[in-house]
Formats: sequence, structure tokens, C-alpha cells
Amino acid sequence: MNEIYALVVDNSPVIRRILGYVLEAEGCTVETAEDGLAALDCIARRRPDVLFTDLIMPKIDGEKLCYIIRNTPELKDIFLVVLSGVALEDNTATLQIGADVCIAKGSAAAMMVHIKAALRRFQCNQRGASGSIEGLEGLYPREVTAELLVSKKHREIILARMTEGVVELNHQGRIVMANDAALTLFNLPEARVLGASLLQLLPETAGERVRGWREQIVSAAQYEPLLFTYDEPVLLGDRQVTCNLVPVPENDTFFVIGILQDVTGRKKLEVRQRQLEKELQRIRKLDAMSMMASGIAHDFNNLLTIINGNLEMARYVSRDENVSQLLGESAKALNLTAQLIRQFTTFSDNYLPQKSQVQLRRLIEEVLARDLAPVGIRYQIRADEEELALTLDPDLVRQVFVNLAKNAVDAMGTSGRVEVCIERVDGSDEAARTGQPVPSGELARITFQDSGPGLAPSIIDQVFDPYFSTKQKGAQKGMGLGLTIVHSIVKKHGGLVWLESPDSGGCIVYLYFPLQEAAITDPRLCAGKGCGKRILVMDDEEMMRLINRKMFEHYGCKVSVASSGDEAVALFRQQLATGSPFDLTLLDLRVHNGMGGLETARQIVALCPEAALVAVSGDSGSEVMQRYSEHHFVAALAKPFSIDAVEDLINRLL
Repeated sequence: MNEIYALVVDNSPVIRRILGYVLEAEGCTVETAEDGLAALDCIARRRPDVLFTDLIMPKIDGEKLCYIIRNTPELKDIFLVVLSGVALEDNTATLQIGADVCIAKGSAAAMMVHIKAALRRFQCNQRGASGSIEGLEGLYPREVTAELLVSKKHREIILARMTEGVVELNHQGRIVMANDAALTLFNLPEARVLGASLLQLLPETAGERVRGWREQIVSAAQYEPLLFTYDEPVLLGDRQVTCNLVPVPENDTFFVIGILQDVTGRKKLEVRQRQLEKELQRIRKLDAMSMMASGIAHDFNNLLTIINGNLEMARYVSRDENVSQLLGESAKALNLTAQLIRQFTTFSDNYLPQKSQVQLRRLIEEVLARDLAPVGIRYQIRADEEELALTLDPDLVRQVFVNLAKNAVDAMGTSGRVEVCIERVDGSDEAARTGQPVPSGELARITFQDSGPGLAPSIIDQVFDPYFSTKQKGAQKGMGLGLTIVHSIVKKHGGLVWLESPDSGGCIVYLYFPLQEAAITDPRLCAGKGCGKRILVMDDEEMMRLINRKMFEHYGCKVSVASSGDEAVALFRQQLATGSPFDLTLLDLRVHNGMGGLETARQIVALCPEAALVAVSGDSGSEVMQRYSEHHFVAALAKPFSIDAVEDLINRLL
């Protein structure tokens, strides 16, 4: 028969000598170890045929040692013999270990008999637990032992239930105990963690810190703890972990208790909080611009309406072809100015997008073909659904991609590539994947990527701020509002925009728009044409009243004007008393003094529910202008308006 190699593991030198004597007498080659950790080193050098182990030992105990052996494929066939000094007090737990033979520690003579019997079972290949503990005869339960076992179980339960990871290291930095939370953080089974060096489980930089700290303890006996703080956590896979390693002196050596805490969730929340704070700061800046935009748009559009009205009237009365041509060019410039003001009013809280159903790919294709193709920049558009339609304000969303295209041209010059991808995504999944505050629900995600030089990480968070620009300021350079306008427009549609610049170069803008049904527009009232109709115009600007009178009189209307809401109500009441009420009443929603157009409309409708009222405002996106029919109006007229708009109004409503 082949020689049997036996490993004896017990922290009692007397027991080790007794077992060694018996086994050697039976022809075995014997090696001994004082604890489970030393046993693992012996096993690493040579795999034993039979292993005799005590249960209660320092460092790695017999129960953990048996667990490691039974859960390591190359070791699971070792014949296990457990020798327990607490078998009588804890026989159930002893039998559950999975040993081939369980022997209670008693007198040396009795133990020798059972050890020889266990060796014969091995030689006969009689494996598997017998369901009983050998050697219990003549033993009596000990109260103190039972109390110590209860205390040990309590400690094990506490460690198992802790959310923090707890590890114990010996003086060499090897792990001799790890609770469930620690095993989760290491993402390894207990069989691979116990006995391993902590250095092997940490990233290289953290491992070097631990190595230097341990060497300092050994050489200088300085028992200072080592901290991996919240600001400098250890990276364990995708987890960020704080670590507190506390050395504990013990006779002429030491051991280490380590506390590990997973702070990944808290770190992610802080990143999200910082993102939300930046978004809040950006919104506050936009709010300040909103207040300014509302006032500027109203006054500026008043002036534009006056200028545009006079130009239109001049074109009608002029007989000089050259003068008419110059007036036409001026009218075009005014139209561009009005468009610029409309962009500016997107910052206003009162501005509501004028939505309709939009074929997104077609809109983007039109913009890129016009703005990129002529300068030699190639582009590609990919879409999961070619005909994906969204309920958007087409003019505003077109402006979004015009601004992005301009930025791409500025970044790439006359050569480069733009790639656009349109996909359906789930907002909650995107928020979890990106860490961005993406709205929940079904969304359309548009990825707009250029091949330019990209942006420095230090300015990524500033690009949506008002007046921030990487270009020179000036008429033909940049005013720093392009991406601010993009941000404002996307926000007004209930979406999100964010940007990143990969290390490989280029810039990627992510835009999210909610997928929803097309909005139902308010019905427009229609009436037959007519001249000699009575028109009432209420506006607090004298020049506005003058130009409005001229434009309506051009079509043969009889025009009365009022400078305030009170005056308009009085004129309407007076005209109503004659039996010939006004056929059409234009009310400026915003006046500097007195009653505005909305309250005036309420009072006029109280006098005559059939009154045809038209809301007039320089803020075309305001809630009243967008939902005029809910506020007693039959139409809305945005300043500045041309004589053609007046003609359209007359044709539809008179």
C-alpha cells in the first residue's frame, strides 16, 4: 500500500504530539500545523491524503478550514477527520461540518483507538459522515464551554448581519476572518479569501500603502491605524470603499482588524447632487434672462411693428421702383430681426413652444444639408425609425440643430464629419446608465457627434451658461448664447441636453425629447370679408396706435383707438349702445399703466359675449397667446406684424 501523508492541525502541542506518535506508528508520514492558516500553507506545498483538525483554533479555525477544503475542487477529496473538544456541547454543529469522521477529544487511550479506526476507514475508502461522533463515552458537558460557544455564536451572528465589512489579518497581512459583507465587497467566495494576502485583493496603489504601513509596524512597533478615507477610497471593482485598518498588539506580535464600508451609493448621490446643483444654477441664470427677455421683447417688438408697418405702407404708396426695392430689402432685414428677438424670447417663462407633429429625421436632414454640405463637412444620420414623429415646435427645434451645426463648423472648419443617431430609449434606464437627470418615460434620444478637437474637461460644465464662448466675441464670432438657447429650447419641451468630450477627440451632444401625441391646436374662427367694418385698437404706445390705424384703414376699415383698457371698455360700451358694436377689437396684453388686455377682454365679454377679440403681444409664446381661445379671444397676433398679417386677419374674421 502507498505511504499515507497525514496533516495534523491543532493549536495544542500535546495533541499534535499524540496524533503524530499514533500516525507514525501506523506508517504514515506526518506534518503538523498550529492553526488553519498554517495548515493552508502546508496544503499549498503538498496535498495531504488525510487531515486531522481541531475545531476551535486561533486565526482560521477548523470549521473554516474544512469549508475551504470541501469548496476547493482540487482539495475536496481529502479525507477529513475532526477532533473536537466541544463535541458534547455542540454535537449538531460538529456533525454539519462535512467531515468523514468526527472524534470527541477525551483520554489519550480512547483517542488512539478512534484515530486508528479512522485511518482504517480511509484505507478501506469508507468516505462520508457516519452521522455520529466517536468517543463521547465517559464525557460530561461543561457549563463554561457551553457559555463560550453561545458567545461565539452571538459574535458570528453580529458579524454576519453587519453592513460594514470586517476582516482580521495576521501579522503577515493574511486574512484569517472575513464576514459576509467583506466577501461581497471583494466579490470572492470565502474559500478564496481566507488565507489570502490583503495585498492581493487591493489595487496596486492601495496595496503599496498597506505594505509600507505594515513594514513600519514591524520595524518600529508604531501601531497607528491606516485609513483610506471617504475622499480617497479604495476601488474594489466598481465599488468605492473606505477602509480603516487597526493594528492590535498581542504578546510579541500583532494582528489587524479592518473595517470596510461601501460608499459607492453615497458617491453616486453626491455626483447626482452636484449635477442638479449645476442645473439649478444654470436655471437661475436663465430665470434672470427670462425676466429681461420678457420686457425687452415687448418694447422691442412694439418698435419693430411701427417700423415694419411704416415700411409696408411706404411700399404701397411708392411709385419708384428703386425705392420699393430698398424698402423690400429693409423689410427682409426687419424680418430677420424679428426672428432674432423670437430666439431671445425663448428664455422667457411666458414663452410656450408652438407645437405640431414633426418628422425628426427630415428636419435634421434639412438643417445639415443646408449648413454642413456647402462647407465640405460630411454627415450621416441613423434612425431606428425613419418616420419617427414627435410633438415639437418645429422652428425652435430647427434652431437647436442650426446652433449645433454652427458649433460643429466652427470646431472643424472645412473638413470633418458629423454623425447623428436617433433612438427610442427609456428615461429611467438612461438616468441609471449615464448618471444624468434624464426625465422618466419613453424618450427620443438624439446623439449629435462631431470629429472636431473636442473640449477641455475644465469647461464642459460651462458650455450651457449664458455668454460663455470659446470663440472671440463679436458680430461674426460668438456671443455665447448658442448652446444656452439649445438648453432653453430642450427644457421647454420637457427634455434634457448634456454634453461630453471623449479623450479620443470630438464632442458628443445628447438630446432627449419626450415622445407624446401631437397637440391639438385651437380652432380658428372664420367669417366673411367685408369693408367699412368697425375696428377698435387698444395699445398704450401712440406710434403703435397710429400705424395700426393706418394699416386697417388701408383696407377700408373704420378705426377707433384707445390708450388703456379702461378707455377701450368705455368706447366698446358706447359703441354697443348705438346698436352697432365693433366688429373686431385688438387688445395689447401688456400695457405699462392701467388695465391690460386680458382683464379688458373679460370686461368686454361681460358686456357682449359675441365680441370678436384679438390678443396682441410681443411675447408670442406666452400662455395667453398660445391658448387664446381659453381667454375669450378668437385669434392672436404677434408683434411685430406686417400689413399682410392685417389682411389675413380681416379675411378670416370680418
